Amino acid sequence: MRTHLAVHAMLVAAAMVVPASAQEPTPPAPAAVAQAPAAPVADGYVWADGCKPCHGAIYEAWHETKHARTIARLSAADKEAACVGCHVTGPKQVVMDGGTHVNANVQCEGCHGPGKAHIEAATSGSAKPGNVVASPPQRLCESCHNDRSPHYRGFFFTALKGLVHKVPK
Repeated sequence: MRTHLAVHAMLVAAAMVVPASAQEPTPPAPAAVAQAPAAPVADGYVWADGCKPCHGAIYEAWHETKHARTIARLSAADKEAACVGCHVTGPKQVVMDGGTHVNANVQCEGCHGPGKAHIEAATSGSAKPGNVVASPPQRLCESCHNDRSPHYRGFFFTALKGLVHKVPK
């Protein structure tokens, strides 16, 4: 009987000693933390406010156009979709600086190209400041003003190009 009790005690003790791997289910390895996509690069851009000091009259004329308010046409979902590319300047996605959406709307550089080199050259006294495009080509305008846009109603470049930011002479 003593042997029987000893064997029983050993079995009970063995049942109580459970390997660590069987005591608790091992939690699954943490999934890789999804990283936010890299911030869009906007090197060379100074945004519309950077153009205003030297081109005030043009800035004020632009500010009254639909180009100065294009981002307002989009819903929050649209701002995350590909269509945001035609409603911002520079990278075809939203660029934030702190809490400010700096590339909202079709700004000066959306048509004339990044202005940083232009400003640096002009302020250094260069005879030929920067690489801005004085008269953007038709194909640039038509990259957004085309039948892929839900608001497209035809686009007549020669008739409309003078209305973009008309400045009295």
